[in-house]
Amino acid sequence: MKQEKEHDIVIVGIGETAELAADYFAFDSPYTVSAFAAEGAFLEKRPDLKEIDGRPVLSLEDLPERYPSARYKAFVAMAYGRLNHDRARLYETMKAMGYSLVSYISSRAFIGSNVRVGDNCFILEHNVLQRNVTIGDDVVLWSGNHIGHRSVIENHVFLSSHVAVSGYCHIGPYCFLGINSALGDNVTVAENCFIGGGVALMKDTAPGQIYRVPPLKAEKLSSKIVFGI
Repeated sequence: MKQEKEHDIVIVGIGETAELAADYFAFDSPYTVSAFAAEGAFLEKRPDLKEIDGRPVLSLEDLPERYPSARYKAFVAMAYGRLNHDRARLYETMKAMGYSLVSYISSRAFIGSNVRVGDNCFILEHNVLQRNVTIGDDVVLWSGNHIGHRSVIENHVFLSSHVAVSGYCHIGPYCFLGINSALGDNVTVAENCFIGGGVALMKDTAPGQIYRVPPLKAEKLSSKIVFGI
């Protein structure tokens, strides 16, 4: 659905997620994507990358001069690398640089009454957010998820497609839920958990756990996965 454009934004990220985000913003949002940006040290590894879909690619270090925060807003478009810690770091970097972070909410998502959504969220088509749901900052809900009434998703979380979250659930920060996973009523997923595709959780988790099928079991999450050490 084409919308009248009201604001200019810069997308932080140069990967597939960033290109997908640009499409969604272009066709179904009030935002015009003016440029892409990434950290200079990262761009040094891709010296031939000067533009994406006709939009310039520049370093974050040059961003304030060429695309100042007084004129442009930003959106950090990255996947779930190191359990969302990579995306969270750039999210905090952009806020420290003075940029306002926008969210994308598809016009084809259902948003119930009293739903709260933070900044830098990416909520794609066919998501259902029932009444009194709370979504934190920097949360990705890929296509086709169900978030039940009065559930809470904290900051820096990524849900793949077709995840079913029942009512009164709580998902802590820095979690990933894989495709076709599900949470029963009143389940709490603690921070830094990886819930694999097809996993159905009916009990609370401890922090830093991995759940996979088959067989379903809990594993201690390595600090290497979370912090890259």
